[in-house]
Amino acid sequence: MAELHIDRDLQAGIELLEKGEKIDKALKLINKSARKGISKGKSFFEVGRIIREGVSGIEPSVAESRRYFDEAMVHFLNEQPNDALDYREMGDYWHYGLGSEPINREKAREYYNLALQLGDTQSETRLSQVEEEIENGTTEISPEISKDTHAPESKVNEQSEVKEVVKESENPQVAVSQEDKKAEKEVSELEDGEQLLIRAIRLLDSPSASESEKKKGLEYANMASKAGVMRASVLMGYLYEGKNSLVPCDYKMAKDSYELAIARGSVSAEYRLGLLYTDPEVPYADAEKGHKLILSAARRGYPYALNYIGDCFRAKVSDPRYLDLAYRYYSLAGERGLGLSYHNMAEIDASRQEIQLAQLHERYAADNGYDPEAGSQDPLFTTIRC
Repeated sequence: MAELHIDRDLQAGIELLEKGEKIDKALKLINKSARKGISKGKSFFEVGRIIREGVSGIEPSVAESRRYFDEAMVHFLNEQPNDALDYREMGDYWHYGLGSEPINREKAREYYNLALQLGDTQSETRLSQVEEEIENGTTEISPEISKDTHAPESKVNEQSEVKEVVKESENPQVAVSQEDKKAEKEVSELEDGEQLLIRAIRLLDSPSASESEKKKGLEYANMASKAGVMRASVLMGYLYEGKNSLVPCDYKMAKDSYELAIARGSVSAEYRLGLLYTDPEVPYADAEKGHKLILSAARRGYPYALNYIGDCFRAKVSDPRYLDLAYRYYSLAGERGLGLSYHNMAEIDASRQEIQLAQLHERYAADNGYDPEAGSQDPLFTTIRC
């Protein structure tokens, strides 16, 4: 397998856990890597796994673990290039429904394939399993993953220090004590907000939902945004753009919602607000400011922003070098699950008479939600996660 990009503290912590030794020290190292390390995707994934499956003296909590797996995915998408373990863990996220998103076996298959291409042999077994599930269906919702990863049964007795470390790791990005009642209240409110957002999306996306149910979904989304849920703020910004039957267009409210989401770390909000700034019909249009936001989103790995830059280079047909740059950005976006970008690559392939490659990329486009007949991208393949 190709060399892994992994933080030293995380590696040391995992090795201690595998030996069943010095659990308290292992948790401190993993927590440190999540806060300051160079491979935060892996670090947050490990924190999520520990909380999900538990170690000696610590009760497992599937519900608590979900937000760490979500955070891991955000970092995986931002940390480039990804290695084989990144792709395997991204596949696990979708295969086993580890985060707040529902199981998506098509996405799991995509990431397992990428991991396998980089030499990860464990992904071959997972890939076979997920392909069988796609073909035959399954009732399994969330199988355990410890057998194939690094979750040995601990041999250490319960220690008070271990509990303190886990309390610290419950939010590795915030250097405050989790015994603080105010912080606990904020965490509780955030979890409630996440549930509200899930309810909102289910109602808003349901083709069978009545108008009153969709309005209830809108109310849930607004409540989730006020509760501090980043993705809910992105959703409200999108709705305020007015391309729906529920909310009239209000560019100021859209801007306010996106800015709120950006303050909470959203990369998709950066991109969407950037697009608004580049729209001359928007009252606060400012092309320079818009392009800065889009470039920032692209640097953080947001697929639509990468595709946007690809389009910009592709439009400069006077210099063939720009087409190579466009292709590169489309490839980066496609690797992050945007079928539209694979379609754009296929068009360039066809223009170069590389027909087999064009057919391959069109297949990838369809696998990632691009509808060739409608000429559009299925938004469900690029959900508002960040």
